Amino acid sequence: MSALTGKTGQAVLACVLLSLLTGVPLFCAAEGVTNLQPLAVWDTTARVTAGLGYRENVLRSSIAPESSAFFNTSVDASFMRFTESGAYVTFFVLFDDTQYFDAPSVDYERFFSATLQAAAPIGPNDELGGQGNYLYQHQVVDLSETETLRSRMLVDGYTYMLRPYWKHTFDGSWAFQVEPEIVRQLYSGDISGYWAPAAGVRLIRSYGHRSELSLYGQAKYIEYDSREEFDSAGLAIPNTSLVYQQKEAGGQWRHNFDKERHWRTTSRLSYMSSQDSGSGYFDYSRSQVSQQLRWKNARWEIKSGARLGWYNYPEQKVGSEHFERSSIALDVRIERRLGKHWLLYSLAEHEWSMSNDALEQYNNWMVGGGAGYEF
Repeated sequence: MSALTGKTGQAVLACVLLSLLTGVPLFCAAEGVTNLQPLAVWDTTARVTAGLGYRENVLRSSIAPESSAFFNTSVDASFMRFTESGAYVTFFVLFDDTQYFDAPSVDYERFFSATLQAAAPIGPNDELGGQGNYLYQHQVVDLSETETLRSRMLVDGYTYMLRPYWKHTFDGSWAFQVEPEIVRQLYSGDISGYWAPAAGVRLIRSYGHRSELSLYGQAKYIEYDSREEFDSAGLAIPNTSLVYQQKEAGGQWRHNFDKERHWRTTSRLSYMSSQDSGSGYFDYSRSQVSQQLRWKNARWEIKSGARLGWYNYPEQKVGSEHFERSSIALDVRIERRLGKHWLLYSLAEHEWSMSNDALEQYNNWMVGGGAGYEF
């Protein structure tokens, strides 16, 4: 596609920026800009669920684990607007609340997420878009990957994320995407927040029944507000500021086996290397692989998944050995629709954490079920 020049090019870029900033998809064509709105389609869905369950290790701890039954409620909704030009705006919200009956350290876990996505085509082969996300969580979180303490903690966290992108399609089914990102992470209490700008690229191959294979690479820079660098002995170095530089590469393969997409598998694989700005005490590498299988028809939906992770810390020691750990997680969810609006669901998950540090070894399983109503 030839470059946009002159007043026409300026008008197209202004139209696209206006579309992204206002959340109102406008039709931006290289031949000119028009304020005539193409036919738009709205789609809105909402769901409310409530259920009971039991978690065997609420704190994911190797010492004095707490087990408890719980009551869970969740609400999710989506609002989508599509136009003939291919532009769209989507807005997703999700609220989830778990009240534990007998866990002294954790009365409840809760999170709320709001995500806004928008995109607009520029000519036949290019697209500009972006995603913004806000997440609040009052949850038990595993911070041992990057923090000093090797434990899970109940935290209040606030995440703000902005990820614009430019996508270029070529040769019909191939696309190249550039996606910068900025994340602001805040925590209540003594846990340091951070800024995390990143730059990533993605190569995408589309085929079959809306199936897709993608490969990506990303470089991230994490600057903490108040954490200090550590020396090789694990002692804080006063008047320093800790920074991580992370490089990650991976891929995702989403395959739909039939036109109606009753059967779908999603496979993910990634490798990440993290180096700190000090002695390397916090350096580590992480390998992850996951597999999900979904089957769905008019009445049933069954999802099952498996996730495996391996972590290696070359500078931190457990006795005379390098610190390392691995994890396995399995989950399954079954839904049965009852008429147009009502549904029943059941779910289960099991997680194992294994390490040469006894504090990092724990098991955790959960079962639950309930009912829901979809609008």
